[in-house]
Amino acid sequence: MRWSIVLAVIGLSITDVASFAQSKPDGEIPSKARPESRVPSLFSETEMVRFHLIQGRICLNSRQHRKGTRSRDEPGLCESITVTSEQGIPSLQYVFQSAGHRVTLHIQHAVHVRIESHREATGEHSEMEQPAFGQVKWSRSGPGRTLQVEGATLLHLWQQDPHGFDHDFGLLISSLFPDSSFVTLAHDTNSALLAEAYRRGKPTLAEIEAAVESLSAPRVAQRLVAHRQLLQWGTPVLPVLHTLPQDRLSVEQRARLRDVRLRLRTCENDTPASLAKLLVNDKEYWQLIALQLNEQQVEAVDRHLVHTGLEPLRPFARSGSQVAVNSERNWK
Repeated sequence: MRWSIVLAVIGLSITDVASFAQSKPDGEIPSKARPESRVPSLFSETEMVRFHLIQGRICLNSRQHRKGTRSRDEPGLCESITVTSEQGIPSLQYVFQSAGHRVTLHIQHAVHVRIESHREATGEHSEMEQPAFGQVKWSRSGPGRTLQVEGATLLHLWQQDPHGFDHDFGLLISSLFPDSSFVTLAHDTNSALLAEAYRRGKPTLAEIEAAVESLSAPRVAQRLVAHRQLLQWGTPVLPVLHTLPQDRLSVEQRARLRDVRLRLRTCENDTPASLAKLLVNDKEYWQLIALQLNEQQVEAVDRHLVHTGLEPLRPFARSGSQVAVNSERNWK
């Protein structure tokens, strides 16, 4: 996958965006840093399945899969993969076991993902649960330390603890997406996201909520217009739809909103531009990267959020040491 994009924004403050785009992400792991025999290889060798990152979530390519089972056994290492299919929708069970480290990956119906990582030496056990819709959850337990976080996408999880995320899941995810890196993807997405915040013409919170309300209008024509409007606005509506209390929606509203989510889920791999469009109205993600913004960028983001109908970013300490540490970690 190619994460690089060209930012071309009319009326955009080039200075603000450049401070993101000119920075270089650190944390890249050279291809020779891990011996090839010690990493998962069945995905690339067998080509039984293809993985996508769509709307920041792992999924299988339903059009490119081959049923069967393959395994690999070497001293101190075993690996196996089983692919099944139901009505053309693939599922997968995968196990990677090396000395002291066991990783399992289960994917049901192409989009429901569960990853587990267990390290015998430290007793650490980590899990990631990604449902078809809803929050992705990441938990870790071990001697003297626990972690429980969640977010709408894998980028939300990564931003909360980049080094921990790579420690728990980096080995597996790098084998699913060998031509990409979460460090680079996050860096380029944040650059594109800041540019997206300067653009106008995106739906406001009030407009989205009004369209959702119209999905239960008395006349069928009104409901159809609202449905089409949500689709026309595209992925910027999704973070708002995720926050709606389901118990306050009618049966038809829930059904139509599910259709909107499904139809806005493309079959194309994420790019920084597509992720920026998805996340531009996501207050939670903006808050996660707030310390990576300078004062002018925070002001621009706040203007966008307030214009949309969302609360501005929460106040946070901007001591020199905090900014320096954050900048060194993510934007070198």
